[in-house]
Amino acid sequence: MENLPTRNKLNPAFRPDRGYFNVPVFGSFGASVASNALSVNNFTDIMDDENSFLDNPKFMNRLKTDNTLNMDLGTDILSFGFYSGKGFWTVDLGVKVMVNTSIPKTMFEFARDADKIDLEHIPNFNIRNMQLYGDIYGELAVGYSRPITEKLTVGGKLKVLLGAANFNAKIEQLQLQANGNVWNVTTKGEMNLSMKGLELTNGEDENGEEYISDVDFDSPGISGFGLGADLGATYQLLDNLCLSASIIDLGFIKWNGSSTSSYIANQQHTYDPYGDYGDFPDLDIDGDGVVDEKDLEAWKNEYSGSVDIFDMDLFQFKETASKKRTTTLRSTLNIGAEYTILNNKIGFGLLSTTRFILPKAFTELMVSANFRPARWFEGTVSYSFIHSNFKTFGLGMKFGPLFIGTDYMITKGFNTLQTANAYLGISVPLGKKKPANS
Repeated sequence: MENLPTRNKLNPAFRPDRGYFNVPVFGSFGASVASNALSVNNFTDIMDDENSFLDNPKFMNRLKTDNTLNMDLGTDILSFGFYSGKGFWTVDLGVKVMVNTSIPKTMFEFARDADKIDLEHIPNFNIRNMQLYGDIYGELAVGYSRPITEKLTVGGKLKVLLGAANFNAKIEQLQLQANGNVWNVTTKGEMNLSMKGLELTNGEDENGEEYISDVDFDSPGISGFGLGADLGATYQLLDNLCLSASIIDLGFIKWNGSSTSSYIANQQHTYDPYGDYGDFPDLDIDGDGVVDEKDLEAWKNEYSGSVDIFDMDLFQFKETASKKRTTTLRSTLNIGAEYTILNNKIGFGLLSTTRFILPKAFTELMVSANFRPARWFEGTVSYSFIHSNFKTFGLGMKFGPLFIGTDYMITKGFNTLQTANAYLGISVPLGKKKPANS
């Protein structure tokens, strides 16, 4: 939308026709979730019945060998923009939260089957290449854009980043073999945590070596500092054809050594998931000398659900020398074009977006029809080729200061989608309307 102030988050060279002040928190709010396997329906099933969704064959059949889940949340606490001569300035103070995961199907199978005993089958698991990454940080951004020629406009933002938390866990291997009442476990992986107020609880393995058994947080605060930048440009190729390109969130955060803890897992150990129950009894629960279905039923009633796949005792990460660490931001590349007709009242757009997140990039290609019949109203209808699957469409509307939109509308096929997002903005216009090319 041409006069939407928050467009400059997509490309810092985009300029509204006047200054603005965004309402705190709700002036620029966005949230998104995307998966390569799980759909909206699956997440609904998980929330409705978190104890038995893994037993649903439809859920397990949807899973891929590696299953990714990416979640983003961003909002501005303070945001405004204004013209000064031919230049347009923006100031933003905001918060961003990002979580990226990659979980193999074998981990879901372990969660489903780990505490199920079968006379014909003792489950063993070999789980590889699992990753969990997260970032929480604040940013203070100052942006500036200016026409260089009648056709070319460039813009940029410089950001001061205030790191609140970062975690990165990689599990190369988690192998479990049932051995009587315990599991023989082989682990290989590493984990880095950066957060002020990190509190650790230690346990001891069978050799008396300490490992991390629990992680808690107390009095969080600023744990690191960094710098970032957005760069963008627009080029008016024809009177009614505008091209644009931008790279968003170039930068890094350097985390304080005092707020950082590093861990490694590279050993074999035994894991007793039934320790909370004391000594685990023989499967011959009724003591008749025979392990039969009656014993198994009694066992399931007593111990089912005892295995916790997020139990730190399972992984036994051991602390290594902690030091300062640097992480890079997850950048986004946007390339777009818009062709307008009827004196700019209607526009047809094409936008390619590539987000460089872990474990692999996320790409979307979108077409849109944009309507600008009046200054107080704008609307857009869009379609996302890669993730809409011909089941939904995007819709955005601007009524005066209020904007609301999504790339994936709630339709009949919405529940089968693997991607969803929503955006909200409330902006108060400031100053007089700027003429074109000023």
